[in-house]
Amino acid sequence: MQPDRIVDSAVAQVGGYLLMQYRDERGVLHAANAVSALGAWAGIFAQIQARAMMIAGVIPTTDMTLLEVKTSDGQRYFFGDAINACLLEGNEKFLSFWNLAASAARDPDVAAKLDVLEIARRTSQGVGGAMFGLPRIDPAYQLSERPIDAVRKHGPTLKQFFLDLELDPSKLMLVFGAVAQHFAVFAAGEAPDMRVGAPMTRLDIVRLYMEAAIPMSKLDTGTVGMA
Repeated sequence: MQPDRIVDSAVAQVGGYLLMQYRDERGVLHAANAVSALGAWAGIFAQIQARAMMIAGVIPTTDMTLLEVKTSDGQRYFFGDAINACLLEGNEKFLSFWNLAASAARDPDVAAKLDVLEIARRTSQGVGGAMFGLPRIDPAYQLSERPIDAVRKHGPTLKQFFLDLELDPSKLMLVFGAVAQHFAVFAAGEAPDMRVGAPMTRLDIVRLYMEAAIPMSKLDTGTVGMA
């Protein structure tokens, strides 16, 4: 399969899987849980992409490239420039998840209205605490699944999808960013043939993507079955 066809296939598989997992027996989409899950998946796979790009030499290795933080109870979390590049910043060689997902807001001022650096700071301060990884989002959306549970439940399946497709790990954020753009139509209740429980505003969709993605990018992949 040609490389672009592999990315297209991966986008289709992730998008279809997301819709299948987060619709109930009546076919109603739980928008907030699905949006949170997609963001969570993007987060953990941002770390996987970062590690692959470090090994390939695409992201130079320095003292700040990947930092391990260990809590008093022995849990490990990972921070650093490599994860930030894949999740938030991008560069001339590749786009980050934020670069792509932000466009789902359809708002030229999205970066001013949604402070991803504040989410990143809150994530750093919350490591090891009871509130770590819990999104701040309007309770009216009825978010009922924690991002980490979405990673544990579905991350290994998605990883196997990508291995079976032989997807280049450097394309992971391209895949998740594309799904994030397309999926906003459903989560916002804009698709006429899709019933949605508690449709979300597009800005809140992007906010929840990032509220889930940033903390999940710090997890030890071994603790969620993805080592």
